[in-house]
Amino acid sequence: MAGKVLVTDYAWPDLEIERGVLGQIGIELVEAPNGEEDTLATLAEGCVGILTCWAQTTEKVIASALPDLKVVVRYGVGLDNIDIPFASKNGIPVASVPDFCTIDVAEHTMALLLSFAKKITPFDRSVRSGSWSIQDRLPLNRLTGRTLGLVGFGQIAQEVIPRAKAFGMRVIACSRSLTADRASKVGAECVSFDALLKSSDFVSIHTPLTDETRGMIDTSALKRMKSSAILINTSRGDVIDEADLLAGLKAHEIAGAALDVRTKEPPDDGDELFHLENIIHTPHAAFYTAESLAELQEKAALEMKRVLMGEEPKRLVNPEYQDAKP
Repeated sequence: MAGKVLVTDYAWPDLEIERGVLGQIGIELVEAPNGEEDTLATLAEGCVGILTCWAQTTEKVIASALPDLKVVVRYGVGLDNIDIPFASKNGIPVASVPDFCTIDVAEHTMALLLSFAKKITPFDRSVRSGSWSIQDRLPLNRLTGRTLGLVGFGQIAQEVIPRAKAFGMRVIACSRSLTADRASKVGAECVSFDALLKSSDFVSIHTPLTDETRGMIDTSALKRMKSSAILINTSRGDVIDEADLLAGLKAHEIAGAALDVRTKEPPDDGDELFHLENIIHTPHAAFYTAESLAELQEKAALEMKRVLMGEEPKRLVNPEYQDAKP
């Protein structure tokens, strides 16, 4: 077969892996120069597939590719940038790649946790400003015996557990579908959200963004956490109400936060959270390693190829699309 696939955006050096996979079936890649809706809608015309990372793949973009469009594939796990209801209504399957960076995000989570536990970033700031003093950053506490609370229990959270246990930590977790037996099999304890907030020295977010989880870390949640607790987010920025977090950090309701994701990326100039000393920021980098990106590119391209060859995707996220097929 032959045809065009629109690549709305990507965060790696090139598309050679995708070209290698899709070139086998005569597919040409169309690279968007930017993620503007009008640009994507124009380029989507006549495309049989859309590969998208973060760009908003809206109704207008999807509609522009109809009736040629056969599939939309998300580079990654979250799906909040794709108009899935519109795709489903028009019989278009949407697929994702949820299993490409679990180890990498788990490692990043632990790196942020360890940096706070041993005050690596504050010490670095002190030394660079001319102070060679342990006293600047006391108290210091041992990590062994402290409690890590995991909000969400997907593959990434489960990869965090053995890494935290290796440092002697107690791990507790909450998730709507989590059972005590399932948690114990991987070395965690199943608790309620309230109990997790009250008991954890570190609270790490690993839940997808849904209507239920949007803003779940708000003033109420922060007030239930220990004043010495650290909040870590490598999931989705909108899970945290950032205005409430700013107020909570200023009021010392919690001791600090490590944010790899934000509600707006990059944040606006003058963002107040940037000016707080008790926050570590990383630029949505947890997923990014050479190994994870190569895996992501290949898996996304293979999903695209699979559907274009008449098969079902392995990671279908909208089985209801079948209801709209003629």
